[in-house]
Amino acid sequence: MTTWMRLILWAACLATVAWLWHAGALGGGTAFATGAASLLLFVWRSHPHRKRRTALQYIEMGKQPIGLH
Repeated sequence: MTTWMRLILWAACLATVAWLWHAGALGGGTAFATGAASLLLFVWRSHPHRKRRTALQYIEMGKQPIGLH
């Protein structure tokens, strides 16, 4: 998932929590804890070992140097 899409989902989550807190469905501590947990989910990478397509690829040529015999 791209960063901007995760940012949009995080903002929607925060807006929902803020609306529930404003409506009285959530207490202050619960709303704060839910917002903090959503922030942790936003910054948590889903696939840390996945390579990017645009990353530079280094290729080892595997040629032996020509030596003097």
